[in-house]
Amino acid sequence: MYDFFAEEKALKIVDFEWDEGNSLHLQLGHGIEPEEAEEVFAHKPFYRKTKIGHYVAFGPTFEGRYLTIIFELKPKGIARPITGWDMNRAELRHYRKHRK
Repeated sequence: MYDFFAEEKALKIVDFEWDEGNSLHLQLGHGIEPEEAEEVFAHKPFYRKTKIGHYVAFGPTFEGRYLTIIFELKPKGIARPITGWDMNRAELRHYRKHRK
């Protein structure tokens, strides 16, 4: 379970929702394994809410790869990763500035 704050709101991630659609999209489209996406949540990432109601998690994997993961927060603390990518320089600066 991962506890975090996004815009002063406490959120809990208790599990992840993976299926062929989101798993293959991350793997084939962005070169991110589902395990790497989950690792971002284990490193106390920086979060923010998007304009359309999803969340963005910025953080490193266990191997030190810095990723941006877009996810939907479903009922009961289930996170459904939608897409992700390697952080660009601006995102990395933003992450380093705002992480706690």
